[in-house]
Amino acid sequence: MQGEDKQARQKRLLVVMDISGVGRCSALVVVPVLSLSGSSVAFLPTAYFSAHTGGFGAVHRRDMSHDMEEALKHYRALGLRFDAVYVGYCANPKQLRLLEDALPHILMDGGKLYVDPVMGDHGRRYTFCGEELLQGFARLCKHADLIFPNRTEAALLLGLPLEAGVEPPVPACDQLLGLGAKNVIVTGVDEGSERIGVLALTGDGRAFTCFRKRYEGSYPGTGDLLASSVIAALTRGASLETACGLACDFLDEALQQTKVYDAPPRFGLAFETALPGLTRNLASIF
Repeated sequence: MQGEDKQARQKRLLVVMDISGVGRCSALVVVPVLSLSGSSVAFLPTAYFSAHTGGFGAVHRRDMSHDMEEALKHYRALGLRFDAVYVGYCANPKQLRLLEDALPHILMDGGKLYVDPVMGDHGRRYTFCGEELLQGFARLCKHADLIFPNRTEAALLLGLPLEAGVEPPVPACDQLLGLGAKNVIVTGVDEGSERIGVLALTGDGRAFTCFRKRYEGSYPGTGDLLASSVIAALTRGASLETACGLACDFLDEALQQTKVYDAPPRFGLAFETALPGLTRNLASIF
């Protein structure tokens, strides 16, 4: 029947990253945003934090490498395959090696690999990010359809010098494409002192930027919200440029809503009240 031929299969997405119990970031914001794409979202945790590490003192942390290894074995035994895999924070190089080994078995033919190489920010390499972790992310980025480094992480991947507390300049486009990923979105790019956004590069060498108003304060999870809303839009069939615009609009609304509430920035963005607008924008993509 003609109607049966048009019946669609719901896409499956796998999120691989940490979960922080307090302070809206990582999986706590990524999973709900990706669910708005209409996909079935699975979650493979790399670590558990009682709260994110920016402003809550000494946090409880659990490395979930063993759990990851057993879960990936289970997925392979089940023959589970995903339309897309989105990799964020990894606690150690072993986790990246586990993913490298598993991806050919759990990612569908033609499936998409998205990588946010969480390694540093504001000109500083995170303390857990040794050379082996850096090289593991560099290898994974070479196979990715889209990567989301901030300016510090782009410099790390390219072996460029860092100065603590100072955002490095945005690398040249040919350097970024030399990382091997099909597409690159550099986050935290400035346009003067009052606007901030992204620089996006496509595999055919096209570059474009997307900027919105800069707001006071530094909020955890901003990059997670941006990447997940871009991926949600791409999953719905949007172009990369459309997806970037939609994601920047979502962040702008979330920042506006956050200013309404009297909560310290360490608790993250009030993205929940911006979800209806994102839902409408995603639904308009055909």
